[in-house]
Order: sequence, then structure tokens, then C-alpha cells
Amino acid sequence: MTESAGDRSSTWPPSLEAIDQARNGNNSALADILRAGHPRLVAYFSGAGPQRADAEDLAAHTLEAVVTSIHRLKNPHAFEGWFWQIARYSFRGWIRKTRRPDRFEPTYIPERNAEDTVELSDEHTQIRQALAALSPKDRSLLWLRDVEDLSYEEIGGRLGSAVGTVRVACHRARKRLEEAYAALDQDA
Repeated sequence: MTESAGDRSSTWPPSLEAIDQARNGNNSALADILRAGHPRLVAYFSGAGPQRADAEDLAAHTLEAVVTSIHRLKNPHAFEGWFWQIARYSFRGWIRKTRRPDRFEPTYIPERNAEDTVELSDEHTQIRQALAALSPKDRSLLWLRDVEDLSYEEIGGRLGSAVGTVRVACHRARKRLEEAYAALDQDA
């Protein structure tokens, strides 16, 4: 039995020819791959826990990443692993974002006595002094990682650096901050 044009979209994994055509800008081949991949992605994400609407959003996000980066796929034989790796990264990013507390959610702030306020003020002053002792690069890395809550991948994308380089640089910056803070604490 031969495949009709309508059945072509359900072929998975896609043929090497279709992958190669999509890599080279053939929108029809790319559309066939996306049509075949979409229900598989929705099933994958739904099975991992998100509600159907979130699974659909994750699938759309993943397919968008496939569209924007398929031209960088060097080996068509590696397509399926590459495709599912993008899906895993999308899912990890979704998990990271959904676990973040709502920054605008009101929180209970206990009352402090005057002694606690002075102690906290002194500690904040020491932290600011320790941060001032760091290089601008170290301060930027710590800001992006700890205040903006960016992943190493996101920081690497902003700075044009490899993920491993960013990870090591953040670790070293944090270590230098700890050392600067400890030195201030000893002087006090």
C-alpha cells in the first residue's frame, strides 16, 4: 500500500530526504515534519505532567525552535535525537518558570525590633561593600544569575559565551564575593 499525500504527515521519524530538504529551506518538507511532530510532542508533554493547554504551548514552543534552528542541523541522521533534545530543553525551561514564586504575590513581613533593623542594615552595608570589591564582570554575572534568575544557557546567549564558561565564571564570581564578604566580616 502506498502512502497518500495526507498520510505523509504522520510518518515518523521523517525520511532523511525530507529532513535534508527542510534543512535546505523547503517549507513544504518542514511543514510535513512539523505536522508529524506536533501530536508526538503534545503526547510527550502531556505524559510528563502539564495540562493539555500547557502541553500544546510547549509543543508550539518546541516546533518554533525546530523551525528557527533546523538549518544548523549538520547530520540528518541525528534529527530525531536533536528534535527530542529541543523538547527536553523546552520542558526544563517550562518547569523552571512554573516553579518560580510569583514576584507580585504579597508576603508576610514580620515586625522587627530596632536591634534587628540595625543588624540587618550593617549586613546590607557589608554585602554592598563586598559587591563593590568585585569586578564589573563578576557583578554582572551574579546579577544575571541570582537577581534576574537566568539559566547558564540564557546568560551565555546574552554574553555570547559557552555554557561551561558561564558556569565556571559564575562559580568563581560567587567564590570571590564570599571571600570579600568574609574579609569584611573579619575586619568588623
